[in-house]
Amino acid sequence: MLWRCVACGAFYEKHLLVCTSCWRDGQIAPCGHRQPANIDLVPATTDARALARMGWRILEHPGVYETLVLGLGALVLVSGPPGAGKSSWACRLLDAIPGPVVLVAAEEGLAPSLAARLSRCRVKRQDFGVIARASVDAVVEFAIARKAVAVAIDSVQEAAWSANELRHLLAVVPSLDLLIGVQQVTKDGQPAGLMGLQHESDVQVVVEDMQWGLKKSRYQDLANVGGEVLPQTDLPLAPIEREDLHVVA
Repeated sequence: MLWRCVACGAFYEKHLLVCTSCWRDGQIAPCGHRQPANIDLVPATTDARALARMGWRILEHPGVYETLVLGLGALVLVSGPPGAGKSSWACRLLDAIPGPVVLVAAEEGLAPSLAARLSRCRVKRQDFGVIARASVDAVVEFAIARKAVAVAIDSVQEAAWSANELRHLLAVVPSLDLLIGVQQVTKDGQPAGLMGLQHESDVQVVVEDMQWGLKKSRYQDLANVGGEVLPQTDLPLAPIEREDLHVVA
């Protein structure tokens, strides 16, 4: 069982009387695990040629975060304090990927705050699908039906998906080339949850005060990579028409 401090968000593998992150007592509570899914029993299979392509193919995301290099099949984690811009960073990168994409709004659902964020990020593509607070199997079914090439989960803690489960999702959705996980942080600014997410990820991005930087990458050096989450432009914000987004509650 996983335990979580309700005061600062720190995660633990066992119950503690005092949180060692924020030092408050009586705040550690059981953290919900996701329900078993059918895809848990689906083996991840591939071939040597497909694995070789993962070693050299670069995933294009034209016009957005151009200093960031992403490989085929990358698992990207983006973390930061509340309101720093990590969800906006994930949405903007997702919108830059050519082809159908899916946002899993596990934390806020289909709320006005999500509509406002998509408007700020100028997201209005019809093939930008949104699914809210769905089971793992529902997400997989939705992604396969839309032939999604990229999926973002906001947040991985709220969805209660482990690092191995995120990697498995990349394997069982045939069209999927990129998985972005938005990660909450503790009160002291460290990524919340067990260290498995950090170890398993291929790229780690840190966002603070609407500025992003690179903390880890299997594809490039960390120096001189980063910038504004939402660069200033002279273009007016485009309102989102209701029929432009395909949503599933």
